[in-house]
Amino acid sequence: MKNFNSARVYKRSAGEPNADGSYVLYWMHSNRRLYSNFALEYAVAWANKLDKPLVILETLISDYPWASDRFHQFMIDGIKEKSQDCSRRGVSYFSYLEPRAGAWIGLVERVADDACIVISDEYPAFIQPRFNRDLEKAISMPFTTVDSCGMIPLALTDKAPYAAFLFRKVVQKNFKESWASMPAADPLADLKVKSASLSADIFTRWPQLTAAADWSDVSPSEFDIDHSVGSLTYAGNRATGLKRLDDFIARNLPRYGTERNDPDSSAASGMSPFLHFGTISEHEIVQKILDQQPAGWTADALEYAGGKSEGYFGGHLYVEKYLDELITWRGVGFHYAHHEPDYDKFESLPDWAQNTLNEHTKDPRPVLYTLEQLESAQTYDPIWNAAQRELVRDGIIHNYLRMLWGKKILEWSPDPETALAYMIELNNKYAIDGRDPNSYSGIFWCLGRFDRPWFERPIFGTIRYMSSDSTKKKVKLRNYLEKYGS
Repeated sequence: MKNFNSARVYKRSAGEPNADGSYVLYWMHSNRRLYSNFALEYAVAWANKLDKPLVILETLISDYPWASDRFHQFMIDGIKEKSQDCSRRGVSYFSYLEPRAGAWIGLVERVADDACIVISDEYPAFIQPRFNRDLEKAISMPFTTVDSCGMIPLALTDKAPYAAFLFRKVVQKNFKESWASMPAADPLADLKVKSASLSADIFTRWPQLTAAADWSDVSPSEFDIDHSVGSLTYAGNRATGLKRLDDFIARNLPRYGTERNDPDSSAASGMSPFLHFGTISEHEIVQKILDQQPAGWTADALEYAGGKSEGYFGGHLYVEKYLDELITWRGVGFHYAHHEPDYDKFESLPDWAQNTLNEHTKDPRPVLYTLEQLESAQTYDPIWNAAQRELVRDGIIHNYLRMLWGKKILEWSPDPETALAYMIELNNKYAIDGRDPNSYSGIFWCLGRFDRPWFERPIFGTIRYMSSDSTKKKVKLRNYLEKYGS
């Protein structure tokens, strides 16, 4: 077994692998991909070392919070694609799509009973930490989770970073080494023993469990989930994500540095859904972006910039701007959630933010809206309404407008705790990239996380203020408002 990146490995249960086990089990629940995946690479390495086949088990349950057609369809698209890929390559891939809440209970534990060792995904937010804790308690053989979340391993920070500036220093000190330790592009290419089988009693108890290529006609309508949040118009598979990335690089990357904040420019990459569901790795995107640097650019151009957002990567400024968003701003959310279990609670805000918001809780609000009014975009503000309609229809909000969206909810809610609850509910119900550490960063930034005190004003205290009038002056909105205005 090769010398694996130890900073990414979390040995949850000690001990030697079960020599009598039939296979190595990789439970895929966060990094839902077969390529550039440290966890899958680690599982392949163990299978080869033990001369055992590898079993990949991917599960999609129905009782996760905010379960809906939108999220189910995205994951089903990926499962279909992986099923076909593994079937073509003779890899033992099994998928289980839970038909009703609770039906999956005991499945992973039972499949693990026949394994030599169990490997899964390390992920710091939503339901995945509970998945790993529960499995750790339920099985007796060695259980390891592997961090494949981003360029900078979660273990490289020793506490929750409270500012992007501080985390950017970590990035700049560790990026070169991390880039030199990229995951294998195709870990399954190294797998020696591919064919494995599961005990017949497993299929008897969980008949929906199937081998590769058996989900060709499945639809979210068959599951006990919320059908009011409709599926999106594009597929949630790897092929779609890679095409979107290539299109972004060809058409929008050169404009990213100057036009990313303009909703009319459509200069964003659109990669956040594919990153959230683990369809594509951050490592792959970083490599493709760095391939766009000027001819002759090498890693020798990387120079520590003291945490500044410019001057580290060299080369094109638009490359630097995009990589700062991808690596620093995405990463700071993951590292924060990794160290702070209450990342989604009001009490996790910095003390200054809590204090100033609490001091202004009783300030008069210009208007109060209910959650239902906000959800249906029934406010007096046409820009806010357009952003909310984009969220409901397309599962996203333009990055710049998402900040305004959150600030206005604070202004229109009876207290900051209620505002936070509204933001989490609306975002996690509709945003295709919601329920993600990076998504929580966006919500909590509106309330002071990763920010600093500003001038004091009613309701906001010293929390940074944004208005629709100032937004109209700063960014181009004409086409955006025509599209989502009514």
